[in-house]
Formats: sequence, structure tokens, C-alpha cells
Amino acid sequence: MDLTKVIGHYPASDANEAWKVWLSIRGRGLSPTTLYTWRGRYRAAINYGCEVRGIPIPKILSIKKSNEHPVIYLSKQDQEKLIAAYADYARPIALTLCFQGLRSGEAVRLDWRYVDLERRSLFIHKTKTGRQRSIPIHPRVYEALRALWEQRGHPDSGTVFLNYFGKPFVDRSENAGGGNALLRPHNAACKKAGISGFTPHGWRHHWASWMVMSGADLFTLMRLGGWSSLSMVQRYAAVSADHMQDAISRLS
Repeated sequence: MDLTKVIGHYPASDANEAWKVWLSIRGRGLSPTTLYTWRGRYRAAINYGCEVRGIPIPKILSIKKSNEHPVIYLSKQDQEKLIAAYADYARPIALTLCFQGLRSGEAVRLDWRYVDLERRSLFIHKTKTGRQRSIPIHPRVYEALRALWEQRGHPDSGTVFLNYFGKPFVDRSENAGGGNALLRPHNAACKKAGISGFTPHGWRHHWASWMVMSGADLFTLMRLGGWSSLSMVQRYAAVSADHMQDAISRLS
């Protein structure tokens, strides 16, 4: 667990200071909502440990709420403006986030072994929920992946998306450094496009919202996005039922 790796050596009396250290290392770039979740886990562990040992429970620094409401989805105009603003090396992964609904970590981990250009299918083998899934490739993502594949000499394995230095993006979901691996190129693109309040994870909300507005039902959305239950996609509201391939192909 990241808390143990980063601050597990601190005594309970220094729990608040340890939390500040965790925020500065692992918490960088995380959304307030995610930080609230981590703080809850940390407080639960500290409270239990202190109660068992009969020592005072220390106060833990709270998370300041942001006055800026996150952007749930972009207009099609802003979508295209932002995609165009990405650096060339980062645009393919941005397109994949926009049109496939992958989590950032899933996109960063994507390997050519799981990209079937012939059948136009992506196999997401390592997920947050542990549930693997196969999803059809959107036409625009197919064009971007096909171009990368030809540019790289038709590889049959290896990381699909590479950073500015031609190396794999760091999968920060398994790294104590924290944050989102795509934060730097994403923020640069947002600044260039004049878009604020839209995070890398915002692409997943953008995709889900437009899927529903394009006619996808919640079950289709859940399967394509890899959510573990229908309750997790209720926020996007239910619409008419359609086939997965039809639903994803309607995105433009």
C-alpha cells in the first residue's frame, strides 16, 4: 500500500507530519476527491492503531475544497481544440482517452500484444477493478494506432504510447511518486487551448457523457468502460439500449 511504502516508518505521534509528507510525494496531482479517499483510509488506520494501543488519536490535516468545479465533459468544439493542442507524441494517447474511455493507467500500460488492428479490438488486461475487457477500437483511434504501429516498424509487443523521450510513461498508479503520468503534456495542451478545470481523468467522464448522449445505455457504458456495477455509471443517466460497436462508432 502506498501509505505504508511512503510513510509507514513514522511513529503515530508524527501522523500529521507523515500525512503532509505523503501529500507532497504521493498526493501530487491527485484530485481533491481522491485525496479525501486516501485521507479516510489513513485516518481509519491511525484511529484503529491508537485505540488498540490506548494512545491519543492525533489530528490529521484536512483537505481544502476547491472552489473550481471540475469540467465533466467538453463541447465537441473544445474537444477538437484540446486534441489539436497536444504535442505530437501525446496526441495518440489523448485520442485514446477521448474515444475509448480508458483510465489513464490503462492507456499508459497498453501493450501492442493487446492491440488487434485486424479485428480492430483492444484488450485491457490490467485494470483497477481486476476485470479484463475487450473493446472495439474507435475509427479515429484506429488511425492513430495504425500510424504508430507502422512508424515503429510493425511491433508485436512493447508499450504503445511513449513520452517525449521515446520511453514508456511512468505508471504512477503503482509508483510512490504519485500523480498522473499524463499531467504535464495534458496541462500544456489545456493551457494552449485555453481550457481550464479539465484533468486527464476528465477524458473518461467526457467519453462516458458523450456515449450516453450518443445513445449508449448504461450496461453498454459499464462494459466498455470497465466499471464494476451499474450504480457506478448512474451519474451519466440511462438512454436507449444499443450494441457496443454501434455505440462507440457513433462518437465523432
